Amino acid sequence: MMSEESIKEYLRERALKATPIRVGLLSLLSERESAIPYSEIQENLKSFDRVTLYRTLNALIDGGIVHKASTSGDETYYALCSQNCSKHCHKHEHIHFKCTACHEVSCMHIEQAIKISIPNFQIEEVSVEVKGVCDKCCK
Repeated sequence: MMSEESIKEYLRERALKATPIRVGLLSLLSERESAIPYSEIQENLKSFDRVTLYRTLNALIDGGIVHKASTSGDETYYALCSQNCSKHCHKHEHIHFKCTACHEVSCMHIEQAIKISIPNFQIEEVSVEVKGVCDKCCK
């Protein structure tokens, strides 16, 4: 978990203002290793209206700080970027594992890079989602 001061410093390094909603959102996301569904983010930050929350999430995604971990189904999940992403360029090479029992979404780092090349296009992000049952639910 990141401290409030380290979150503020991180935002300043990224040339973003350390607003209360940005600090609150990053604090919430840093508390967990898995991605958090939008409904849970909204519940935890209910003092902010949904439009402000939506704009804040998009600003942090554009800033290379947060990424969408899963958008399949009814819910969108968000997680902190774990690598040095930059504005409009997310450089993660991992998959998202969604447990069909508990619905937790985890970012799983892979040893072999995902290589995709499409002529005449610049790929900014590749998203791969795998569904199954997590280790906790198997026990």
